[in-house]
Amino acid sequence: MSRTYHIGQTVIPYKIDWSQERSTIGLSMDESMTLTVKAPMRATYDEVESVLGEKQGWLLEKLYHLEEGADPQGDREFLSGEKLPYRGRQYPLKVEEADVSEPRLSFDDHTFTLEVHQLDKPSDDVSVRRKRQAVVDWYVSRAKDELVDRVDLYSPKFGASDRPIEVTELERNWGEFQNGTVRLHWRLILAPVRIQDYVVVHELAHYEHEQHSRGFWNAVGSIVPDYESRREWLRLNGRTLSV
Repeated sequence: MSRTYHIGQTVIPYKIDWSQERSTIGLSMDESMTLTVKAPMRATYDEVESVLGEKQGWLLEKLYHLEEGADPQGDREFLSGEKLPYRGRQYPLKVEEADVSEPRLSFDDHTFTLEVHQLDKPSDDVSVRRKRQAVVDWYVSRAKDELVDRVDLYSPKFGASDRPIEVTELERNWGEFQNGTVRLHWRLILAPVRIQDYVVVHELAHYEHEQHSRGFWNAVGSIVPDYESRREWLRLNGRTLSV
């Protein structure tokens, strides 16, 4: 029987494989993001949930690779012909030499253009890091505008207008609600807007509901009726939201 475990805006389904041979509880997650708990026959469901609680960081890292510096793509060199993600779509990248001291990214709604110095060799490790930083800087800047706009759009529905908003590099979650402040991971700018909105509404709902109670999910569902499908999209595809 499949069960679920909640971590913030993420709900992780899991199954338990009971075994007479085991003496401890172990976790594994395959490429389809299916979590399996291997447990001894004497273990209780509460003990399983306790282990899941202890392993929240591991679970979120397996799903999303959000820790600073993570690069699950691994093969992007930021060359002409590659594609960059933005708001759920992939756009072509064009690289041009220009009179710039540092690489600089721009976007015209159809194509990304990365201007680089003539000494930035295409596959040199240092040059790749410089180009990646320029791309990240562009995303962060755009996220600070667009994600804040999404919060401003929905915050009046929760009586949360003019509350603090931060767009930053979160270690484990796509969004957090702390001390009245909504904090969002900048990588959300790579996701479809409908997914951005799910995370935004989820965090805003914490203004009224501290816990993930039935009332909390009813509040989310009143704004985003298909939140379950959006939540599942994020669980399955979150690791692809990478530069």
